[in-house]
Amino acid sequence: MAEVAREGGSCPRTSLTAAYLDGELDAAAAEEFDAHARACPDCSTTLLEQRRLLCLLDSAFDQTFEKRVRLPEGFTRQLKARAQNDLSGVRDARERRRVLKICAALGLAAFALLGYTAFDAVTGPALRAASAASGMLGVAGRASAETGAGAGFVLKAVAGRLVSGSAPLAALLLLLLAAGFVLLLRLISGYHRASARD
Repeated sequence: MAEVAREGGSCPRTSLTAAYLDGELDAAAAEEFDAHARACPDCSTTLLEQRRLLCLLDSAFDQTFEKRVRLPEGFTRQLKARAQNDLSGVRDARERRRVLKICAALGLAAFALLGYTAFDAVTGPALRAASAASGMLGVAGRASAETGAGAGFVLKAVAGRLVSGSAPLAALLLLLLAAGFVLLLRLISGYHRASARD
């Protein structure tokens, strides 16, 4: 077996390298692989690389576990003091403003990169809500204006009657008018609440 068939430019026996180094091959297979590795450049290279890796790992673990790393005097105290000093800037108001500015810039950059679709997706619902709110305020404003106009008309008619009568009677009529107006408002609001529940 001087020449071994090559698949894809590498020897198929390179997969036996780990088993050979770990001593998992029987004596005959180990001798055969050893002879083959001397003749095959792929297997000898792989065997050499794995031996180097094992030596490197052995020396690294031996040095690490044999020598205990000694920390300098007061290392824990210095580490704690530096950590507290490094975190002191986070609590500063200037630092918070800076972070807020950075976040705003990143948000604007994201909107710019995502384009109009993202802008419409975020602002569309807000604009529709604002439009609905302005419509409701317009209806409420028109209702208030019409109520005020009606109340002004009624007050004008009542005031004309009050001027011609006595002062105590005028005060009583004005008080009855105010009570009637308050009762009317309560009736209207009660009607709207009842219709809203249904």
